[in-house]
Amino acid sequence: MMLSKPTDDKLNFLCTSDLKRLVLHYHEIQKDPPPLCFAEPEDPTKNMLHWIGWVEGPENTPYADGKFRLTIDFPTEFPYKPPIIRFITSIFHPNISENGEICLDILHSQWSPALSVRALLISLCSLLADPNPDHGLNKDALKLYRTDQRNYNEAARNWTRRYAMQDSN
Repeated sequence: MMLSKPTDDKLNFLCTSDLKRLVLHYHEIQKDPPPLCFAEPEDPTKNMLHWIGWVEGPENTPYADGKFRLTIDFPTEFPYKPPIIRFITSIFHPNISENGEICLDILHSQWSPALSVRALLISLCSLLADPNPDHGLNKDALKLYRTDQRNYNEAARNWTRRYAMQDSN
């Protein structure tokens, strides 16, 4: 099936029934980019299941001015199983582990096939602005977030400066 958007010739041949939905998600992000974030297939001519992207730190958070790279890997059962999203850029956050795993309910127990990639990216931005103190993967960040907001913000800001404000991001 050919897409009606002629500028995406590289993607057109990948539109089997299994990949059509990912192509539609990609077009949605291109047409209406979410604020502070972006994602796209790393190489749509070879693998539509592996995407790369980034999330910018929201203003008035310790992550402001940082750019956090991430990967999105879609299982072959997508959209019935959620993608695996991982932060590549190191981040000090209660809900993100040291190896980039994310504790976010919509990526696990609250997953719905109706969720778009765009909605997932927006949820990641929201998670940076408003961490969940009830569940965490980074125990040090979680403890500090719960008990000492000032020192938590300072530590998160220092990590942002060190890892997410480099020219390589």
